[in-house]
Amino acid sequence: MAKSLCIIGLGYIGLPTACTFAANGVQVLGVDKNPSIITSLRSSRVHIQEPGLQEILDKAIMSGNLTVSETVQPCDAYLIAVPTPFHADKSADMSFVKAAAESIRPHLKPGNLVILEST
Repeated sequence: MAKSLCIIGLGYIGLPTACTFAANGVQVLGVDKNPSIITSLRSSRVHIQEPGLQEILDKAIMSGNLTVSETVQPCDAYLIAVPTPFHADKSADMSFVKAAAESIRPHLKPGNLVILEST
């Protein structure tokens, strides 16, 4: 199992995943480019409506295993959970995925795990 996990994108997929891993003993770095999301989470407040999420966030924070940041740091595993909206022509807008991939590139080393869970 990875000793540290970086989850990029703290929305409906990323935040519950980050909280669940942290509450169960994994060191998690949650990353989001939106400063208001980071501020909210640092104040122990969820920014999305999801039943039970506040409780799991509280548990994750109390465990000391969850930190949040606007920037990626070296970890053993990376999970990219950013949006993939559609253009008017129904093609996927991959800009968020590409930006997230570029943000982890300087930190990657052999043996790292990278998971793409675009939403």
